[in-house]
Amino acid sequence: MFELFLKYPVSTWRHADFVWSTGWPVLGLVACLALALFLIALTLFRQQLHPGKRVVLALLQFASIATVLAMLWQPALRIELMQAGENTVAYLLDTSQSMHASDNGAQTRLSDASALLDSDSLTDSALFDATVFSVGDELVQQSLPLNPELLTKQQAGSRSAIADSLLSVLESVNDQALAAVVVLSDGADNASDMSSQWWQAIKTAGVPVHTIGFGKTVVENDVELSDVMMDAQAGVNASVSARLRIVHHGHAAVRVRVESGDELLHAESINLNPDLSESIHTVSFNSGDAGVTNLQFSVSSNDAEENVVNNRQQRVLNVADQPKRILYVEGEPRWEYKFIRRAVHNFAGVEIVSLLRTSPNKFYRQGVSSAKELADGFPKTREALFAYDAVIIGSLEAVELNVEQQANLRDFVSVRGGSLLMLAGQNGLGDGGWGRSAVAAALPAKLSSSSNARDYERVRVMVQPTTQGLRTPWLRLDEDDEINASAWSDLPEVNDVQSIGEVKPGSTNLLATSQVGQSRPVLVWHRYGQGQSFILGTSGTWRWQMGLPSDNQWHEIFWQQFLSHMVAGSLPQLSVDNAQAIYRDAKEIPISITARQADFTPLEDGEFVVTVTTPSGQDIQTSLVADIDQPGRYMGSISADEDGPYAINMMAPVSGEAQAGAASVGVERFLIKETNTAERFDAGLHREFLQRIADATGGQYLDAADKDQLAQVLTMQNAGITREELLPLWNMPILFLLLLFAKALEWFLRLKWKRL
Repeated sequence: MFELFLKYPVSTWRHADFVWSTGWPVLGLVACLALALFLIALTLFRQQLHPGKRVVLALLQFASIATVLAMLWQPALRIELMQAGENTVAYLLDTSQSMHASDNGAQTRLSDASALLDSDSLTDSALFDATVFSVGDELVQQSLPLNPELLTKQQAGSRSAIADSLLSVLESVNDQALAAVVVLSDGADNASDMSSQWWQAIKTAGVPVHTIGFGKTVVENDVELSDVMMDAQAGVNASVSARLRIVHHGHAAVRVRVESGDELLHAESINLNPDLSESIHTVSFNSGDAGVTNLQFSVSSNDAEENVVNNRQQRVLNVADQPKRILYVEGEPRWEYKFIRRAVHNFAGVEIVSLLRTSPNKFYRQGVSSAKELADGFPKTREALFAYDAVIIGSLEAVELNVEQQANLRDFVSVRGGSLLMLAGQNGLGDGGWGRSAVAAALPAKLSSSSNARDYERVRVMVQPTTQGLRTPWLRLDEDDEINASAWSDLPEVNDVQSIGEVKPGSTNLLATSQVGQSRPVLVWHRYGQGQSFILGTSGTWRWQMGLPSDNQWHEIFWQQFLSHMVAGSLPQLSVDNAQAIYRDAKEIPISITARQADFTPLEDGEFVVTVTTPSGQDIQTSLVADIDQPGRYMGSISADEDGPYAINMMAPVSGEAQAGAASVGVERFLIKETNTAERFDAGLHREFLQRIADATGGQYLDAADKDQLAQVLTMQNAGITREELLPLWNMPILFLLLLFAKALEWFLRLKWKRL
């Protein structure tokens, strides 16, 4: 309709400039219009007409004259058009496995995309030369004309390297100007590294990239287990929690299974919200005996699915008796100390090393690994303190630690990446002078700094989770929301409470007293540097155990989950960074390792050697080189020629008294390589990615339904050799219609008013 009246499509008007092709001055046109308006007014003034009728006739006559004058001045659109035969348009046709899928039984995405390249308007050499590349694992140039049936029969690429292929085309040198690039894909790139440098490179190339998206954003009638989030290590016979991200569209329920070989570890049915497209669900199972366990997670629905590969995820769990160590320093014998130790006595993965002051100059040690450990009381050096993963300070005055020890405890959180928990007590928190200590900076609340603080009270209060506390996984007493809330309500009162002062900005209040109008925070948390710190404003959680039946485990669950969370995030001296649990259709697996000394300063060396055990059992050694931009970091890669688990083992030399008797520390990490699965996950249309490419390069994104607009888009938006062309507008149909309408209406009104 737009072209019917205005002669040219809207895209032409959008990218063109309006000009007067005669070159006559616009001021002359304005003068002629002004003279015409004067003569019209003078003529109509002499006629005996109502003023309103004079105005109507004047407007109609002026419109007629203005239209004629505009046509005489010859309006036109000035536009830059591609120079015929001197430019090249590169087409990138995605031929990966996801493009071989069909949506709702229709033809495949690849057939739909390749059919577009058969259009004469796109490959007409009189306008531009067309070069077609197929994009899968590699970039391959194709000859024209394309045969859609042949493309469909070709082996589909196991990955989509769209980003790398696009950059290769933009950087290629051609005898003819590269006017534009057209990407025909569903946007599922799973083989490229799209860093900020890549985005900058395609932007500065100066060539518009037009993208056409094929497929549907939502893959109907499909359930996908998109991710499994779990720790790679666990203790012997420990409870392992895994968070499953399930993508579903309209499904009401799925069946979840966790298997290790032929052994079924967990199975349950999960009800899903059909109004949501994605859900997170947590499953728990027993880790079993020590060793390496290959786990298979799977989901299934009652409906038949075309793609069942994305229903499964593999993970490797390293079960070892290597518990994380927590230093618990208590200033006096009390029930809380006893019950915390009892709660985790047989809990795998966490080991409490305690230092209990029994008299002014005497401490009682428990859980030490040697006679020398903590023989002189609280660790006096950074290395000795940093050997622990978390620290708990009970009813102990701050003056028991000297200035250096307090600074080390603060740095234990910020530098070492450990967790610190401060417990309430008559000699703890503000009453113990911790608000005036060097540790105060690392705490999530501003403790009282008064030397006469008396914030510890013997009073019975109920402790309940806040809204954020109910959403915190490690504070849950049961997986079911209703049962969890009911469990917290059924807990007995604690017998003491201590003010923690003002909660700092950025800190989170997780537990609070339940008095109406007098609620105050009990458990607060925040991140500080590399680690985290907590304040628990009560020492009476032991009453939860004493006030409930003997078989009730809520007190044990609270402390086991709390302490597990504290040690889970502690930084190791040697760590494998940025490693995915699973690599699909990868030719290489990158390795990045961070090494630290016993005092957690970067370990700087020339290079390290890692040993990689392949799925077939072969040991291969490869070197890692130091990252000059980040001290202590070493990078490299290994070839991934086999499917299955790869074990990465590395030993690094360390120094410091905490490592006495040990010349090195080690790390072991398991990764999985799979083949022909990358294109089966997240197989919908990635419109946002394709849109972003077009926006970054000055191109345009089109849905497959609008693909017929591509020829016009290429003509208007390109970086090739162009010529300037004037498109005449004086003969637009709308001008003749306007002139005819104005004169016809004027004569109709004159006949009606009898004023011819």
